[in-house]
Formats: sequence, C-alpha cells, structure tokens
Amino acid sequence: MVGPGLLSGAVAGTIFASPSAEQVRTGIATRVDREKGVLVVVMNYTGDVLSFGMAVEKAKAAGTDVQMVVVGDDVGVGRAKGGKVGRRGIAGTVLVLKIAGALAAAGRSLEEVAKVARLTADNLVSVGASLEHVHVPGRAVSQEDSLKAGEVEIGMGIHNEVGSSRAELDLPELVGRMLAQLLDQNDKDRAFVNVNSNEVVLLVNNLGGVSALELGAITDEVVTQLSKSYNIQPVRILSGTYMTSLNGLGFSITLLNVVNTDIGGPSMIELLDAPSEVTGWAAPIQKTTWEAKNTAVRTDTVKENQEIKPSGLTVDVSGASTALTTGLKKVIAAEPEITRYDTVVGDGDCGIGLKRGAEVTEIPLL
Repeated sequence: MVGPGLLSGAVAGTIFASPSAEQVRTGIATRVDREKGVLVVVMNYTGDVLSFGMAVEKAKAAGTDVQMVVVGDDVGVGRAKGGKVGRRGIAGTVLVLKIAGALAAAGRSLEEVAKVARLTADNLVSVGASLEHVHVPGRAVSQEDSLKAGEVEIGMGIHNEVGSSRAELDLPELVGRMLAQLLDQNDKDRAFVNVNSNEVVLLVNNLGGVSALELGAITDEVVTQLSKSYNIQPVRILSGTYMTSLNGLGFSITLLNVVNTDIGGPSMIELLDAPSEVTGWAAPIQKTTWEAKNTAVRTDTVKENQEIKPSGLTVDVSGASTALTTGLKKVIAAEPEITRYDTVVGDGDCGIGLKRGAEVTEIPLL
C-alpha cells in the first residue's frame, strides 16, 4: 500500500516475521522524505514493536522528527489472555494507514497526523475467522493444529496465531458470533470499544483464499445482521482483499467508531473517501449506494389474453414420456464421462449441468 494518499514506504521481514531494527532505521533514514517528519505505524506484535521501536529511537537520536503509533484492533484474544501485550494488530490497521496517509497528503503536521492516527486506532475493533491455518512455503506442514472438515476457528490471527474457539457453524451463526465479540458491552473481556457513533465504518477483509462471490455474500450477511441486531447502518462499507494471511481461507470484520478528529477537519470519513490509486486499496462504498434499489422498469406492454391458435399436432403422451425419461436417464448415467472430457477441453461443468437439468426434468414424468 505504498503510493500517493497512503504510505510513503513499507519495511517487511520474512513471511510472518518482523524486519530487523536496522532495516527499519534504513527505511526511515534513506527511503522516505523526512522534511516534515515521519510517522511510523506498527501492528502490535512483540517483534515488530521491538524492531520498529528501536529504529525510531535511533532515528530520533540522529535528529529526525519521528513518532510511532501502535495499532491493536483484534478482539479475538480478550484482556485475560492478552495481558500486558494487549490486542494484536490485524486488518483494522488498513483504516489507520488510509486516514493518516490522506491527512499527510493534505499537508498537515506530523503532530496532527499522529494524533488522528492514534484516535483512529483507539476506535477500532476487529475479529477474524478461518477454516484452516495457512501453510508457509518452505516449512513442514503440521497436522496437529488442523481444523476438522466444516469447522471454523474464530479469532485466528493473521500469522496463524490461535483463536478463541472452534465450532461447526453456518455463515449466519458465524457472523453472529463474530459481531457479538465486537459489540457486546457485557463481555468485559472484549468490550474494548463502545461502538455508539452515528457514523460507523465497516471493513470486511479477505484473508486471501475467499472468492469475490463468497466475500460478497459474507459482506451482505454482515450488513444485514448489523442492521437487524444492532441497528447499525454503516456509512461506508469496504469489502475486499486489504490484508491477507497468504491464501487464508477466512475473513475478518472491522468496525470503526467514527469520532471527531478535533483538528478542524477533514473528518475521518472525508479522509477515507480521499482518492488513492495504491494497489491493495479499494474505495469505500457509500451507504446510499449500498442501499440503492434497482428502479429500472420495462416500458413495453405485454398483451394479455392473447388468442392461442391450435397447431393441429397430436402427441402420444405415453410414448413421448417413456422416450424422454429413457433419454434423461442415459444423460444422468453419462455424467462422469462427460465431466471427464469437459475437464480436459473445458471447465469441467458440462456433465453436472446436464445431469442437474435431467434430474429436474425427470421428476414430473415418472
């Protein structure tokens, strides 16, 4: 997410590992414009906080004006287990980066950008869920932590960190449980933010292995339950692949409780809406756009009670039914072979398509 309106630079370690303090220091000292100061945004993981923290101190000692913001938005691990380490940083960090990046691009001071970034981080809650732990290339595959078929792990971190629970749930049940962890103020272990603003931003993030079709269905379910169960209608909806866990078979839900930035504008919503062509960023969907209904209508008229003229043809219903039923049964029986050939020369769906059509057609004839 490096580019206009977002980040000026990013420092990465190996897969699921933090970069060294020297890598980060070099990035601050030689890879970004330091004239107005540098804001370093770090996700709350021990290695990252240590490496980036040391680099920031070295940069300050060298005379660079640097501030660091640590983002911990995950409610998957509650206060009891989180202890002094606190919440992990997951997809909600993307909203901090976008808001801070847009404000910096507008020419605001480092102090203002850091203040709004911290304010955004303090008003975020996120939780993820996945059907399986991801496999890091080059490492042995462990079967110890594998999930059973149909089982989902709630609260799983983006680096394969253990979640809070496992269960066999359908999508509505899963979304309901995730939203409860985000919004239930009676859950003192996880009630980190009271989402009570008139403006709430929703981010549904693909962990890497969810199709666009599935993510659309997930987003629709989340929006529906937010409205019905919590009377929350997000003013902005972001749905897409923003922060992955390689090819993780899951998604995360983030809610931003929009508050006044107290810097005389722009607002958090305006900063999210600010244009950015950075790879990995997709613009938010406005509430009015999401709720808009298709108002297109047909203008041509259909004549009712049209006279149906007899064709004069006669049909042996019994014979036709027998012949058609026999043919349909042969189509059903041939499905495996048709599928095999279509897999070689096509996309493998011809056989099952014919079989389904034959099964539906056959029912009323038998």
